[in-house]
Amino acid sequence: MTQKTQAQMDLADTIVARNSTLNQRLDRIDQIIEWKNFEKALKKVFIAQKGRPGHNALMLFKSLLLQAWYNLSDYGLEEALDDRLSFRRFVGLSIGEKAPDHTTICRFRERLAQLKLTDELFNSLNELLIRKGLIVKKGTLVDATFVEAAVRRPDQGKDGKGGVSNEDREASWAMQGKRRCFGYKGHVGVDMKSGLIRKAKLTSANVYEGDIFREMVNGDEEWAIADKAYESEKNYDFLREKGVHSGMMFRAKSCYPLRPIEKFFNRIIAKHRAAVERIFGTLKRSYGWRRVRYKGKQKNHAWFMLLCMGINMKKMVRLCS
Repeated sequence: MTQKTQAQMDLADTIVARNSTLNQRLDRIDQIIEWKNFEKALKKVFIAQKGRPGHNALMLFKSLLLQAWYNLSDYGLEEALDDRLSFRRFVGLSIGEKAPDHTTICRFRERLAQLKLTDELFNSLNELLIRKGLIVKKGTLVDATFVEAAVRRPDQGKDGKGGVSNEDREASWAMQGKRRCFGYKGHVGVDMKSGLIRKAKLTSANVYEGDIFREMVNGDEEWAIADKAYESEKNYDFLREKGVHSGMMFRAKSCYPLRPIEKFFNRIIAKHRAAVERIFGTLKRSYGWRRVRYKGKQKNHAWFMLLCMGINMKKMVRLCS
């Protein structure tokens, strides 16, 4: 990769600083994040490929973060890296250096997905958050949200249960309230105090949320908080084994209505769950994640993890300021 010279970047800084509310935000992220934490995982990207890569892996990773933050297509990201000095400075491109094209960006993202490196990168970021004392570990909020598939819905069939899409066979039907939806579910475990995402996973929409609960709990928090859909003996046993207090809401049963103390407990838990709902609101409103971008769980899981990293990095800046 061609190295930027100090003179080139000083000139860019002078020009960009004239109009730079957005630029200051990117500079702040660049200063706070310890990028060396990601280099070990990113070194694996180009293994077994012939020739020297045209672009540095860390630069491409930072480009994907910009794509997530600003909800850009591959073409849109290529154009933005060509036109916006603040973007070029953030990723480390000098003024005269050619930005990666959309095919390079696409291939790099697919390589991350194939090697399952987005999970490793996400864990590296969270290790940094823990070292800085930003993850408080008082409690983990567990929840899931539905997101539409990128393909057309298949026919629901005569039985009304829904068929399989030939375009994306890993997307599935599920009930959302009183309506049937086709797509995926994003599961998260969020630190109750800071609002940082500690665990994340994408599954087909028909996966039962209660079965993912144990994967979203870290075991080092005091409480695990979730709505009544997660209540089960398996999950209670898991929390007892880990020494974590249960904050799962009680679910009324046909023969056993909720007692007043259980209703009171549910109201208290409902107030705490607002933080995880804000995460989903940010994903869908600001990051355009009402519909997945790609076909197949592997690619969509990788993109979901990049979105979660983007949220944590921005929140980290606010917590450190």
